[in-house]
Amino acid sequence: MIRLRHVAAGLGTGALALGIALVGATGPASAGQPTETPPGMPDDGSVQEWEAWAAQDRADAEATDWAADSAARGCELIDVTITDEVDPDYNASLGAPADLATARVELEEDCSAASMAVTEDDATKSGARSLDDGAAYSVPAGSRCSSTSGPGTMCLSKSSGRIYASWKYRGSGSVTGFMRVYRISSSSSGCPTGSTWLTGSERTWSSGTTRTISKTAGSYGAYSAHFWKKTWYGHSDWGGTCAKL
Repeated sequence: MIRLRHVAAGLGTGALALGIALVGATGPASAGQPTETPPGMPDDGSVQEWEAWAAQDRADAEATDWAADSAARGCELIDVTITDEVDPDYNASLGAPADLATARVELEEDCSAASMAVTEDDATKSGARSLDDGAAYSVPAGSRCSSTSGPGTMCLSKSSGRIYASWKYRGSGSVTGFMRVYRISSSSSGCPTGSTWLTGSERTWSSGTTRTISKTAGSYGAYSAHFWKKTWYGHSDWGGTCAKL
């Protein structure tokens, strides 16, 4: 039976605590990133216009058939959580007021091997190194999945104006951590971190579990998604994948 939860959160609790734990681990956010205009929102909108857009975006998330959404990506939905949060990093990427409350969607899924197959680009097929190995290629366009240094697979995709980041744990036992999505330069080499765009809740993955975080995005751009594993001293970057979406 699919469970749907709607909760409220602020950066003063969970998300801010994660940011503190990562000081010195992710490096400073990149400056000079262009802002994005989400669907249906004009540039330089008033506070009232942003609040109206955020309310509609939240209503759309609540009305979405997430089971069908998961099925379209080759997965079976297990659990849905929609979280109201104030995320200044995300708001800054949109040019929205810093205190705007927006909706983050988190899914627990059972995904097939085919739906999370590691993507090969032309350079990989010709014998050159893939992004997983740190090769100096520009960020590839379109949905992409890559093996992570920890035993798992990270995927990035975009559909109906939403960015999706998914990580499937392929190790034994369980692991605790969180996913974070960054905006990066489209000419980046390897798959670096950059300006924080979206941070998921800290969760526990059992072997074979897939978790997905999703939020509405605007214009075309390059992103990376990384999994941060909880350790006794903070969090360790287990790697991720990059894509222009």
